[in-house]
Amino acid sequence: MKLKLLFLLSLSFSAQAEQIVIASDIWCPYICADDSGYLVELTQQAFLTVGVSAKFETIPFQRALRLAQRDRIHAVLAVSAEHIERFKLQTSNIALGQYSNDFYVHSSNDWQYSAFTDLKGKALASILGYDYGDKINQYLKQSTSSYRASGETPLKTNLNLLRKDRVDVLLGNRYVIAHTAKAFGYSEDIKFAGSEGISTPLYVGFSHKDLENNYQDKFAEGIENIKQSGQYQAILDKYHIEPW
Repeated sequence: MKLKLLFLLSLSFSAQAEQIVIASDIWCPYICADDSGYLVELTQQAFLTVGVSAKFETIPFQRALRLAQRDRIHAVLAVSAEHIERFKLQTSNIALGQYSNDFYVHSSNDWQYSAFTDLKGKALASILGYDYGDKINQYLKQSTSSYRASGETPLKTNLNLLRKDRVDVLLGNRYVIAHTAKAFGYSEDIKFAGSEGISTPLYVGFSHKDLENNYQDKFAEGIENIKQSGQYQAILDKYHIEPW
């Protein structure tokens, strides 16, 4: 018992002595406020098992990527392989979820997505810095009527635009959109209008800050630790996340 207590005290001291900063924007239930969200909890608990305290900060996603690129923070949550390449980040190649392009419209709109050509002429609401795949990224770049939200609560901004009919289509992840719409009382104002049907793996992207500490390797070790202990599955169950 004494040895176990000493181990826990040692782990606690180590976690306090070594702290890293991880950031992203609100994308609940993946990333929520007050250190909640399944990606936040998985990451923090994984690092704790290897004696590292992971401090999570909520900042706009695009800013988080730039800070990581400049080695101002240690990592960014929920990045794609394209983000990792573009911002010169590192990864342990452990996917912690999937992203899909899903479409929502105003509840009075009967439009449905079935092919990329259906987007022609539509004003899309999306989030600045997110990767939607080459075709949609190019469409958003060329569109003069579409809107790319930023800030700490970009999805709330986009939901508000859709419910007020200021955009035609809201682009995002259906689980995140449904969760956020429910939280702000917008569920009756919007409806699901189809999915592109292509999933993109999501990773933790690590900067080169304190590179000698090998945080991506420690993260991989920590994820394996919480999988073996059952904590990994318990966190997924808590947020009703199905395996990907």
